[in-house]
Parts: sequence; C-alpha cells; structure tokens
Amino acid sequence: MKRPVILILTKEIGLYNTFRDNIRDIFGSYIQLRSNHFPPVDLGGLDLILSSGTDNLHEDIVETSEVTAPLLIANRSIDFNRLEMLFELSEGTRCLLVSNAMDVAYESIAMLERLGFDYLRFTPYSPDMIELPDMNDIDVAITHGLVDLVPENMDRVIDLGNRSLDLSTLFEIAKVLGQTLHQANHMTMDYVRNFVRIGRELVTASQNEHDMNTYLEAILDAVQEGVIFVNQEGEITLFNQEASAILGIDAQAALGESWTEVVSAFPIKQAIQAEESVPRQTFKVQGLHLVTKMNPLRLNGTFSGIIVTFQDVTHVQQLEQEIRRKKTEAGLTTKYTFADNAGDSNLMAQTRQTAKKLARSAYTVFIKGESGTGKEIFAQAIHEHSFRCRGPFVAVNFAGITQSLAESELFGYAEGAFTGAIRGGKPGLFELAQNGTIFLDEIGDAPLNIQAAILRVLQEKEVMRVGGNTIVPTNVRVIAATNKNLEHMITEGTFREDLFYRLNQLPLEIPPLRDRTEDISALIDYFLEQKRIQMTFPPDVIETLSAYHWPGNVRELEGLITYLSVIVDGPGPTLDDLPGYIKEENVSSAELNRIVNLLENTGDKPVFKEILQCLVLNQNTDRGIGRHTLKSMMTTPISEGQLRTKLDTLKRCACIQIGIKKQGTKITRQGRHILERL
Repeated sequence: MKRPVILILTKEIGLYNTFRDNIRDIFGSYIQLRSNHFPPVDLGGLDLILSSGTDNLHEDIVETSEVTAPLLIANRSIDFNRLEMLFELSEGTRCLLVSNAMDVAYESIAMLERLGFDYLRFTPYSPDMIELPDMNDIDVAITHGLVDLVPENMDRVIDLGNRSLDLSTLFEIAKVLGQTLHQANHMTMDYVRNFVRIGRELVTASQNEHDMNTYLEAILDAVQEGVIFVNQEGEITLFNQEASAILGIDAQAALGESWTEVVSAFPIKQAIQAEESVPRQTFKVQGLHLVTKMNPLRLNGTFSGIIVTFQDVTHVQQLEQEIRRKKTEAGLTTKYTFADNAGDSNLMAQTRQTAKKLARSAYTVFIKGESGTGKEIFAQAIHEHSFRCRGPFVAVNFAGITQSLAESELFGYAEGAFTGAIRGGKPGLFELAQNGTIFLDEIGDAPLNIQAAILRVLQEKEVMRVGGNTIVPTNVRVIAATNKNLEHMITEGTFREDLFYRLNQLPLEIPPLRDRTEDISALIDYFLEQKRIQMTFPPDVIETLSAYHWPGNVRELEGLITYLSVIVDGPGPTLDDLPGYIKEENVSSAELNRIVNLLENTGDKPVFKEILQCLVLNQNTDRGIGRHTLKSMMTTPISEGQLRTKLDTLKRCACIQIGIKKQGTKITRQGRHILERL
C-alpha cells in the first residue's frame, strides 16, 4: 500500500520543523514529508501540498501546472504555554507584532485579540513594509519564532514560538489523505483544556489587578499626605482623599482632567518636561502654604508621569507641636543644647567640636568625666544635634535606682508579672525611648545582671518585658556616662569587659573645671543669666575662684553662685563673702605640701621655681606673659615644647592661669604660696 506524501511549503525552516512535528504527533511516521528547504524538490507522487501562508508562496516554489495534488493553506494556532509571558504586560502596552509577512502579522494580532489580549495596543510589522512604524512609541516586540527579524533598537522581545497547525487543518489533512485521527479526541481535549486554563488565568490576572488597585486606593486614601499622579499626557489619573481634603477639590471630578484645569498652581510642567524630580519646596496655593515634592514614575525604564505629594504646612506644624506636647507631658524632652556648655577655653571648644561630630553618627557615645562636669548636658546636646532630635530623650541614673527595680524600669513588665503590677503591664525606658535616645547615667553603678541585660539589648536591638513572652524591637541610640574608672572595675570583676567595649564606641571626655579655670568668668555669667541675678564679680574674686581646685566642678560653682545671691547685699561679692574653704586664708597646708612634693618629684624643681619667679615679676600688670616672652626671661635652657609641658603641670596644680586669645599666663595666689615653699 502506497504511503501518502505531503509537500510542506514554508518561508522559514523552523516553521517546517514545527509542522513536521505536529503531523508526526498525530499520524506517526506513516506519512512521507517533503520540504522546499531540501532541494531538489520532488513534485512527483504528491498527495497534498500544505502551505504556511495565504500569499502566493506555493506559486513561487511549485509549478502548479505540473502538479495535480490539492493545495491546503494551513490554519495555525498559538503555543498556549508561552502566552503566559503576555500576562506581565499592563493595559495599554504598545506591542510590535513582528512577522515575515504583513498578512501573517495581521492574522496573529487578530488571534491574540480573540484570546483576550485586546487590552494591548498592537502594531503589525514585517521587513517588506513600504512605510515602517515609529519605533519610539513601542514598548515591547512580540514575534512567533522570528527573533532575527525584530528591529535592532528594541530593548524587550517576547518570543511566542512558531505557531503550530490548528486542529481544523489536521482534520482537513486527514480527510484529504483518507486517514483516521486516532488522537483526535485527545487533541480536542488538550485544546479545550488550554483554552480553559488561559481563560482562568486571564480572569485571575484581571481579578488580581482589580484587587491590587482597590488595595492601593485604600492605602493612598489612608496616608496623611496629598497624592496626585499626572501621566505623561498631563491627565490626572490618581487623586487621593487627603489631596481632596487639603485642596477642597472633589477627587472623582478631578480624575481624567488636565492638571492645568485642576492644580495649575503646582509646578508640574517643569517636572514633566524634565522627567526629573523637583526638590521639596514650599509655595502658596489657594491661601495654603504647602510643602510639595514631585518624583517621576518610570515603568520598565519608560517615563509614565509625575507623582505629586504635598502637605499643609500648618498641619505639619500642628503635628509637631502635638508631638512635642506629649513628649513634654511624659518628661521625655531635653532642656540643654551645646549653647549651655559655657566656656571659651581651647579645651572646652575642642570638646564641644568633638561632641558635635559624634552627634551626627548613629553609634553609642560613652561620656567620661568627674562628677559635676556636665555629662548630662553634653548628652542632651548630642541628642538635640542628632537626626533623632525629634524623638524622645529618656534618662536613667543607676546611682539612684535599686537593683530590684532596675530591670522592670529599663525593660518594662507584662500584666501579672508580679504583685502590684499595673493592669496591662508597663513599657520600659527602652520602649519609651523608641526612635530617640536613652541616656544611661552612672553606668558604673549598674548591677552585673543588669549589665548583661543591657549588653543583650545593644547586641540584639530588642527587649522583652519582665514576665512577658513577646520580643519588642528597639530603635534607640544609647549614650552612657560614668565618673568611675571602668577599666579598674573590669580588673576587679565589678564591670563587664564586653559591655565596656560595646559602650566605648565613641568616647568623649569632659574636662574638669580645674583644667579650664579660664572658663569661670563665662560660667558665672551663664548662671547669673539663668538665675536672673544682677551681680558683678570683681577681678580679685575671679582670681581667687580661679585659684581654687573645684573638686565639685561646675556643679559646685553653680552652688556657690546660688549661695552668693542670697548672702551678698551689695552689687557684687567681695573676698569676705566667699566661703572659708575657698579664701586664701584657709588654703590647706596639706594641699600645698602635696603640690610642692609633686613638683619636687618631677626632678625639675628649679625650672618650676624660675617660671613662677618670672611670672611674679609681671603680677601687677593687666596682661599675662606669653610663652615666647617667658622663655626669653628664663636663664635655664628650655625648649618651647618643654615649657608648654611645665606650664600645663603648674596649671593643673592651680599655680598659674593661662588666658585665651593671647592673654598670656599669670601666677595665682596659690602659685605664690607654692613659690614660697620651693
């Protein structure tokens, strides 16, 4: 029995291979296949000519006068498995349908639209077109196995693969050749199943898009900012409820309108033309002061429009005032800034400058300093100078908190955690400091078990309330302070070494008042202004105060100002008004002997004595002696660096006073007492 012969005519060999596979899947290898791609083409004994196109392809290849076999133009379908790639395209996407013939391109477009992709904007394309379409308006190229025909300037290409033989064509082949389709039932079921799946996915995609749009609208209506979207044509396609409330414009009425008709006062034209962001700015609209920002929206790299966000400045100010009011009521605010760190000495100016640099970082700051030097003032100033300044400032002093309460105060407690616990529980200080700063003052007094808990918070950035089972994430900056020698406490086992290094990321040391006695005048003026006291301190009193050792530092000086404001009757204090422990008549002999022994033990007693003798020669002048002048007056050979070191030692012993801004060095009364004993 003769085997049927089919001649398959296609422009592309890849399409021939697709037809070949389709026929063999149905009819097996019983049917013989020939192709125009394997010359010479044998036209003898043909039972059927199967052509891929509706053009005159067969006439270009076959001499029809010599062939009596019937001609069948193939109907073709799409690979349904590849259609899913089109689901990624949004409504209105501009698609270039690329084929090797215009009639095939139009046919492919018609098929895709019938399958439900009519929400896409198709443009047919083939290389034989007389007039090519404008490629600048195209978002994506779609083709059926003809990627090599896609224009080179297309960035995105979707290949749906060669279109296979339609079920109707396979039935027609079977009819012409008198063959039985044993697989017809299965093929029909596969076609139906594919249509059902594609339909379901299209419905699901449509529903998901609807749900997503609904969610987005709800979210945008809930935000506390006006949001408007203007597409590249200048039409408003989004206008949320807050924008409607601020501007007093109906949101539904604004949709679809040109922005020039609705919000013409906004500088939208500039943003659309530049396709770039417009920096945050404030301008007046309908009597309102609005803070506005504009950003371009790009989808797949293509400019789609401008997102306009804005707020009423008055509303923003009200919110800020409300936040500050609540912080004040809760006691979570600061009272001091860097302006409250009075003093113009080089040492204090350098300390302030370092603190400002530390404030700009997000790391833990560790403040060291003697009691009364103003560690909390620096901590509050750092908070106010940081990006967390709008957040709370929470302070805890471990010197004033018992061990039994420390854990519940720091981390809070859950309801029923212990007898007397507040219903609903209570947040701890770390929770209250969320998005702000917590100040751990006198951290050296923290019990060891609390030190371990603090270390965990710093490492994990989370807390758990006492008696609770819920982890609470924390976003808190830590500033710690101490007046103790923690390194010595580590060797004694009373402070955790790992906690020390965790805290000591950004160390800051506050100098004692005795190392910056030139700031005493500025500090006195500051306290007099703060306490609204009208009083003038004469030079001899300032000199006496500058010679004092100040073991209580700035806090002791503030206490002295309060004392003098009560007992002084005249315009200012005299030496007689000063407490006995400060006046020179009551200078401790033991303290003087200690300083003398210190200077003698350095081995440079003659040098210190000569320095003080040179300063005594100048004691009745208004200005001190500069280092260069002092060095020229001395008979002992000494370098500039050595002289500076000796002056620093005498200053720490309160024997001299070093001025600022070229005021020179002067001997103090205590220095004259020391000179008498050297």
